[in-house]
Amino acid sequence: MILESWRSASQSSDLERELREAEEAQAEAEVAMQRAAMARAEAEAAQQRASEEQEARRREWAQGIVDAYDSDLAAAENAIRDASDRFAEAAVRDLAAAGAAYMKWAEAGLRHYTLQVRVASVAPILGLEATPGERLSPPPFSQALDAAIDLHVAALSAKIRDEAAEEIRSRLGGGLEPETSSSLS
Repeated sequence: MILESWRSASQSSDLERELREAEEAQAEAEVAMQRAAMARAEAEAAQQRASEEQEARRREWAQGIVDAYDSDLAAAENAIRDASDRFAEAAVRDLAAAGAAYMKWAEAGLRHYTLQVRVASVAPILGLEATPGERLSPPPFSQALDAAIDLHVAALSAKIRDEAAEEIRSRLGGGLEPETSSSLS
């Protein structure tokens, strides 16, 4: 009986120890679950912050494009005019250079269009609407060449007319008669 009592007490002690170990393990598991939940919450918060920061950078970049659009577009339009002027100059001075100048003019037009496409692409990020881009391509080369030569001939004609009118004024010592002036045009 003593042996049975001792066995019973030993078994009871073992059970109590196992129960205590199980309770400790359960408490440790609960603490670990709480730490995991906190770590998950922190990771989700960090992910949310990163997402918000990325969206803020995206919006800031888009806003920069929208803010710079007017000045960028004005610069692109100036580049088109400058390229057109260089083409017109080259067309009457150096026909071989006119081809290269024409290509620069076409490139300036494409860059102008690209600015419009770029702002139209980012405008929705900012809740804005944008109109479709407008292509400002040069006229066909032969038409551009004809127009450049016509402008040059018109300017040359005006210069020659003015020189002749000045010579007549200086030689005659007065003004030109209206019919003389118009006959030089």
